[in-house]
Amino acid sequence: MWEKLKNLSGAARAGIAGGLALLAAAGVGLGVWQPWNRPDADEPPADVQQEPQLPGDEPQADPESGLSILAGGEKVNCALYEGDGWSICVPEGWSAEKLGANGGLFSAGDGSRLSVQFEAESDYTGQFVNLAANGNDRVLQFYSGAGEGSPVVEGNAPKTRWAQSGKLFVAMARTLTVGSGKPFAESYIIPEEPDWQKADGMTVLFLDKDGYVVDDEAQKAVESYMKSWPESDREIYTGQYRINTLEWASSYTGLTKDGYVDVFRADVQYRVRDGATVEGAVNGWANAGESVYLAVIHDGGSVSRAAGMATGLEKGWPGFASEIM
Repeated sequence: MWEKLKNLSGAARAGIAGGLALLAAAGVGLGVWQPWNRPDADEPPADVQQEPQLPGDEPQADPESGLSILAGGEKVNCALYEGDGWSICVPEGWSAEKLGANGGLFSAGDGSRLSVQFEAESDYTGQFVNLAANGNDRVLQFYSGAGEGSPVVEGNAPKTRWAQSGKLFVAMARTLTVGSGKPFAESYIIPEEPDWQKADGMTVLFLDKDGYVVDDEAQKAVESYMKSWPESDREIYTGQYRINTLEWASSYTGLTKDGYVDVFRADVQYRVRDGATVEGAVNGWANAGESVYLAVIHDGGSVSRAAGMATGLEKGWPGFASEIM
């Protein structure tokens, strides 16, 4: 809770999680600020055993292809699925269906599924890989922003099966062929959920040696968001807020030269003025508008910067990337 942050001494912070040095200063008390009145503070590439066939018009399997890929050192027999100008290797036994105008959705019987789509417009120009939490699932997205027809491969699987499914998604994505190219065949660094935990009421991201307190920058992001509210919203809310939870949301690789971007989501509630009516308010507190996210950009050892943003992720993680970079 924010109340705990207010009362922590420097010595107490130094003792968090077995004495790791924490890099941020203590936060402030729960829900006491009016930000608009407050002055600003200064796997190696997949081993495809046979070349894919030429793409056809619709996703279809060629059971005689004799293809296989390596996923975590395990050989997986595959069939070649073809779309209009693209193809991908998919494990034998998976179901397939057309997705959108020129995409494919492939599903296993254990809850794992992978999709191939081509975005009409690029929300982010460049390539990245993103791992995101989605309830009890994990989602791995390969993205290549290249204007119209940007390829996106996305694998989704239950967290309990991620150790194997994640490796399989990587191997499958690397076999995607668009025209004569393989946009995801390079040996990317694949993101993983970072080493983070709750420590004495704070959310701490552990790097090589030190711990980074996420709460302090998340608080700044919330206050910056509140300062952007129109006057009509300021008349509804008192300016008090509370952060109920601060959890890891996603991680990118490929966005920056630093190497890593870990994103945390703050569940924030705001105090409603007496007499004001807000749908969903409970005991005078309500969620309002967008969620607040904090992107922590680092090289694995030290943080170079943090970027806060309020968004509903309407444009997904590519849209988020375009906003923070």
